[in-house]
Amino acid sequence: MKHTITLAVALCTVAYVPVVRAAADEIVVFTDEFEQKGAVGYVVHLNYAARARKTAEYPGEQAPHRIFRVMPEMAWGFAEKWNLGVHVPFSYNTNTNNSTADGLKVRLHYLNVNQRGPGNAIFYGANYEIAIYHERITESRYNAEVRGILGMRRGDWKFTVNPIFNQALSTNPGGRPVEFEAFTQVMCGLGDHFALGVEHFASFGRVSRPTFGSQSGQVTYIVADIKTSKHYEIHLGIGHGWTDAADKRVFKALIGLPF
Repeated sequence: MKHTITLAVALCTVAYVPVVRAAADEIVVFTDEFEQKGAVGYVVHLNYAARARKTAEYPGEQAPHRIFRVMPEMAWGFAEKWNLGVHVPFSYNTNTNNSTADGLKVRLHYLNVNQRGPGNAIFYGANYEIAIYHERITESRYNAEVRGILGMRRGDWKFTVNPIFNQALSTNPGGRPVEFEAFTQVMCGLGDHFALGVEHFASFGRVSRPTFGSQSGQVTYIVADIKTSKHYEIHLGIGHGWTDAADKRVFKALIGLPF
């Protein structure tokens, strides 16, 4: 009953708290990976849009084509089931050879893992995020996100879905609509140090006027997770956009540092 109430509260919060479209600096599905109480984790997010939109959607935007993004992340397990994270996104424009600092993100992350037996578990939680971005990244300077986390492990398999609600917090010409995305992941472990899987990232635009089919953003990634003998945790992916609204070819990597 306690777990049911906690999940209900998390999902109601996702539905009703004002919440910004996930920026391209973070292409990731939140699963059951989590810093335990007292632990600190360091991750570097990397991605490169090799084939993407070349024209700006609003004045001052940096179009994503051939943009290389780097975002260091630090996460601290400050309590049981709770993490606090800080992210600092940067980008390098290979068209102009300019490097820029793009903002700051702070997140509060809740996760509960309910073990159902050896190798079997269900997990759920929510991620609450506030971001400050330069206008080259998003039309609104202040933004928020609430992301649900729902998933299960069954032996070597892991299934996860992230329903995401985003909203601009500052006034801008595009207004302050709530937007919806859904990220999903299916992974299969192939031994203790390697896993292979598929991720799909779907963007449906405004909750009040969702778009589907060719008007929505639909990108599928082939991904791999690797744990090295030096205790690095590496996530690699190559994505293909299926619709007009999606980037056509994106490479991504997350590198967990062993200190």
